[in-house]
Amino acid sequence: MPYSDYTPETIVARGDAIYQQQRHEVEPHHNGKFWVVDIDTGDYEIDDKDFVAASRLRAKHPNPVIYCTRIGCCTANPLGFRLSVLTDYPPGTVATRGKAVYQKLQNKVEPYHNGKFLVIDIQTEDYEIDDQGTVAINRLLSKHPDAVIYLVRIGHQTAYKLGFRGTYGTLENKRRHIKPLK
Repeated sequence: MPYSDYTPETIVARGDAIYQQQRHEVEPHHNGKFWVVDIDTGDYEIDDKDFVAASRLRAKHPNPVIYCTRIGCCTANPLGFRLSVLTDYPPGTVATRGKAVYQKLQNKVEPYHNGKFLVIDIQTEDYEIDDQGTVAINRLLSKHPDAVIYLVRIGHQTAYKLGFRGTYGTLENKRRHIKPLK
């Protein structure tokens, strides 16, 4: 049975809080790199690749509760993709165009659809909104099969925040006391 005494919301909240405490130390020197923290110990690693930082953290702590973010950025990995074929757009272009279209739509959609998923075809600027991202994506693709998709959650910095435990725990880990945030 997978072990975790934390809900995903708790992992994100604790990870964000620890990041805010460390932010002044890491942002000036490591913008754009991945910051991976064990929310139990507060120990963290920084690297250009998230999996490298997570591996180093696991070497120090065999069963960490991991939170990952990208230093100085709103998201660790902005989502922009084309489902039918590979996109011809240079890296970052999908996210940049998607953000620009979202800014145009922001005043129109935020008052009525806060928290829902907005899926934009950056080529046509057509969009769909739904409580579930996959439903909105499928509706947009039914109208535009070759859509280049940008996904965002209305009123939020990211579509999804991720917090996870990388490995299975033992019964001994389950019995340990959870430390409060400092």
